[in-house]
Amino acid sequence: QEQLRSLKTRVTSFSSLCQSCLSDADAGVREQAFAVLSDLLLVFGPQLPRDGREALAPLVLLPDAGLQSQLAAFLMDHVFHHACSHEELSATEDSESRIEELHQRRVLLAGFCKLIIYNVLELSAASDVFKHYAKVGGAREDRPAGPAAAWGHRALSPPLQFYSDYGDIIKETLNWTRQIDRQEWARTLLLSLQQLMTELLLQQGPEIRAAEAFLEIRDLARRFSLFFSLHQLRNRPALLSMHRYG
Repeated sequence: QEQLRSLKTRVTSFSSLCQSCLSDADAGVREQAFAVLSDLLLVFGPQLPRDGREALAPLVLLPDAGLQSQLAAFLMDHVFHHACSHEELSATEDSESRIEELHQRRVLLAGFCKLIIYNVLELSAASDVFKHYAKVGGAREDRPAGPAAAWGHRALSPPLQFYSDYGDIIKETLNWTRQIDRQEWARTLLLSLQQLMTELLLQQGPEIRAAEAFLEIRDLARRFSLFFSLHQLRNRPALLSMHRYG
């Protein structure tokens, strides 16, 4: 027990240090801190005491609301903020460097998605990922770069292309999270669409039906509907839940 308490203290201290590094001035430090935090939360997540490891329950490390917000803000600033299309990658002189940057962003996104799949983060946190499962990510929020990104002023700016860069990761996350809780999963899909619609209304006002971003949101809803097409009886409660909350 004494060793467990000592290890828990060290893990908590290390987690706090990594969390503080998410606000570092150096982007490389912020990315490394995010990657280490993702691994740390995964190793010491809710699954740790399972399969005969009940004695390790005191070591479980769950992110508080502040850390969850920082992780989500980091994702928007470092993954869904810089995405560019493959055409742009091929047209860039330093394409090898751009491809390496894309690979790094995919690793960061995969780390965040694992936290959702393994119940470290609430399923609703996936809305920030799911809403980019479209050819264009809809209206997005631009935040100032640097340590204050998570807390700074947000301004709406034109959408970016994400589907070709991250579509496979997002699709796998959609499939895995559906198995966790189908009704909560359906409400998360709805939340993703609601967030995009709110951002678009704030940007362009009520006259949005002819806007390209609105058509992309509609396309995203169509993509979501395909996940309900199989096993209709099994998905019926999830559909009812979505309509109830929508």
